[in-house]
Amino acid sequence: MRIILITSKLNFETAGGSVLDLHWKAKSLLDHGHDVTVVTAFSRANNITVDLPYHVKKENIAPKGNLLSMQKGIYGLLKKYEKDADAFYIDGHMFLYGGGFYRMLGGKKPVVAFFNIRLNCWADMTGNPERVSFLKSIKKKIRVFLEHRIGIPIANYLDAFIFNTPMVQKMYTDFGVDSKKCSVIEDFVDMEGIIERNHITDGVLEKRQRSDGTVNIFCTGRMFKEKGFDLVIKAFHQLPDKEKYHIIMSGDGPDKERLEAMVLEMGLKKYFSFPGWVARDKMFEFFLSSQIFIFPKWWIEYGSALLTEAMAFGMPSIIPGGGALEWLTEGSAMTFTPNDAKDLSKKMHQLGGDARLRIELSKAILSRAKHLDYRVLGCKLNDVMMVAV
Repeated sequence: MRIILITSKLNFETAGGSVLDLHWKAKSLLDHGHDVTVVTAFSRANNITVDLPYHVKKENIAPKGNLLSMQKGIYGLLKKYEKDADAFYIDGHMFLYGGGFYRMLGGKKPVVAFFNIRLNCWADMTGNPERVSFLKSIKKKIRVFLEHRIGIPIANYLDAFIFNTPMVQKMYTDFGVDSKKCSVIEDFVDMEGIIERNHITDGVLEKRQRSDGTVNIFCTGRMFKEKGFDLVIKAFHQLPDKEKYHIIMSGDGPDKERLEAMVLEMGLKKYFSFPGWVARDKMFEFFLSSQIFIFPKWWIEYGSALLTEAMAFGMPSIIPGGGALEWLTEGSAMTFTPNDAKDLSKKMHQLGGDARLRIELSKAILSRAKHLDYRVLGCKLNDVMMVAV
């Protein structure tokens, strides 16, 4: 079967987990015997630094942010490549209306849409809590109304919807997406490759956690306020036995200077290092040399390819409870009350002071990780694509 995946870009240097998720999906479909092509809709943002086993076609449609022009652009791409495909897969949160319009107007090839974040019309995508002006508030309400009453009935002409967590699925079905067409498939990561290349075994994990040296705590990501890195600093400040720990806070972004200043003001500089943005190989080194991974804050509905990768390294993890991250780990991670630095400090103290607990969680999270390999999940994706056709 000829499958064409249409995505925003392929940037393997600085983009997040969504690019790798798309890459491993394309690879898995190729492994299932399909002829696979990836079309990048905003190709000026491409940065392809690796040899790819599938075909790549570069297009440039209307810039992001112009909703109607973008939907017109994706409709045009679907019509352009219709003769070359037996099925399409598209980035849903950006292209769902254009994809639905294509099918509504008699587009001949089935279209499957994938969603891992909310629609732009629902909320500020940065999580900015600041109040907007009255005029912007009215415009937002009008846009939500129009997308709900006009856009979603059009989107429901799509043949299938895939979500990376049940929580994201619920947001969309509550908004009117046809629940009978929905599936949940976790983020695609090369778990098997990470485990094998880094020689991750139960024995290696036990040796790492039984070390008598400093307990390294690692957290990483794009540094803006909504990621909650300051929670880690506040929690560490409350720890009674700081001398046994070192915090590696990797990443870059607009909040980095504030976080560094916060550490200085609290007199914690000797316990923290801020290596800034690092390449994936260096990030993997941090996983290998750390005993604990902390994912301090995220949208409660969202999964995380970063946490999934941490699981492949057998990292005992502390994550916010009650949402998609807890669902993803299936009880193999320690949870804390979201936004509660005191509870996070308590969990850091508990896990940091108990090597046996860290070993137990290491083995449990590695076991869970093996079920999230892209080769395993690829079977689910293949089934959805085949049913759609």
